[in-house]
Amino acid sequence: MKKPNPPPSKPSSAAKPSAGMAPRKSRWGPPPAGSASGPAGDKAASTSRRTPSPNRASNARRHPAPPASAPQPRNPASPVAAARPPPHQQPRVETPPPPPYGFNNLDRRTVHLADGTVRTYFALPPDYPFEPAPFPQLPHFPRAGPEAWPPHQPPPQQQFPPHDKRRHPADPEEGFSRHPKQPRFEPPPHQPSQMQQPPVDPQALRKAFLKYSKMLNENPAQKRSYLEGGLVQCLPCGRSSKDFADVHGLVMHAYNPPNADSFVDHLGLHKALCVLKGWDYTKVPDNSKAYQSLPPDLVRANREDLILWPPTVIIRNTATGRKKDGRSEGLGNKEMDKKIAELGFAGGKSKSLYGKQGHLGLTLIKFANNPSGLKEAERLAEFLEKQDHGRVGWSRAQATHNLDPDTNPLLVETDNRGEKKRILYGCLAISSDLDELDSDSRKRATVKSRKEFDPSD
Repeated sequence: MKKPNPPPSKPSSAAKPSAGMAPRKSRWGPPPAGSASGPAGDKAASTSRRTPSPNRASNARRHPAPPASAPQPRNPASPVAAARPPPHQQPRVETPPPPPYGFNNLDRRTVHLADGTVRTYFALPPDYPFEPAPFPQLPHFPRAGPEAWPPHQPPPQQQFPPHDKRRHPADPEEGFSRHPKQPRFEPPPHQPSQMQQPPVDPQALRKAFLKYSKMLNENPAQKRSYLEGGLVQCLPCGRSSKDFADVHGLVMHAYNPPNADSFVDHLGLHKALCVLKGWDYTKVPDNSKAYQSLPPDLVRANREDLILWPPTVIIRNTATGRKKDGRSEGLGNKEMDKKIAELGFAGGKSKSLYGKQGHLGLTLIKFANNPSGLKEAERLAEFLEKQDHGRVGWSRAQATHNLDPDTNPLLVETDNRGEKKRILYGCLAISSDLDELDSDSRKRATVKSRKEFDPSD
């Protein structure tokens, strides 16, 4: 039984295309030789007839070629490369051969992993004799001198438009304006933060120093609080003692005042406190407290420089005994004037000090408030100091207070007639002696500096 639709028979390999069928054109290779004939060939020919071929002469007239330039190197040589010799003159560098070992020199090793498996690898034995290969000698090239490098040119300074303040590019045109940044002030590590110090008048500063030197010494209770570290107060600004832990805190506050209006008064208090405590006012006070160390000779010189005015000499040990009612008695004003005149000093006026218990054993010799009066008071103080009856001698006599004052050889002496006489001790009155004076003398007295003496103050 025949199949209704038999499959078409496959063409044989020997079958050739008919003469009327053109061969298939490949997209990757050139067209076949007979592709120029036929409809496609006619179309290509007609196209070539319509499009004229370009003429070199006409193109040269319309678009002239640029002049040929000398060939430029792609990367110009640097000064160091220019100093090197040509390649054929450079020494040849030989690479050392690899070390002579193969698989026969390797050891088989095993390693146990954490999952229980065993791995094998090959490695050289630990005692394999390695011979380090020598490094090849590199060729020597001449160095380029400093003249081979161009000098550094500083970058041009950026010029900004002459406006009051610059606007950030990201800021909008409308809205709040940006405030200029304020410079941050950071003090050095070796000094405390200080405000901008205004110019100081030396005469005003000296007056403030003398004023606060008197204020610190005229009140005995206040002087004791500053000396013993009790409750202290800032006299210029009136701050209470709660703001300062001790005198050191007050000194730092006075050296760095909170405002410029009371700057001179605070500096005067700072120097007065340092003189009272025996500290160095020329050093900046800081947390190390190095300014609190000063030799005893300088401490004494700073304190004795502040004298009372009018010039006064304090005569001590002028009490002669006690009365029947228990009150002490001593040398009066007329007797002291007579004794001072016998010693050869004139111009002084005596004033004996009395208290609730009678005579206090102190007599003030006040001289005229002029340079001649100061000179006479200094001469009397020097006379007593030469006899070892000055301020230091009185301190030595006070150390023997447990002895009977009527028999103490430092307080009483016997003359040729066998009569006992009081040994007088005296010194020029200074600011630290204000607490020993009576209220009227403290009120009338002022403080002056012997180094910077000015009678007009």
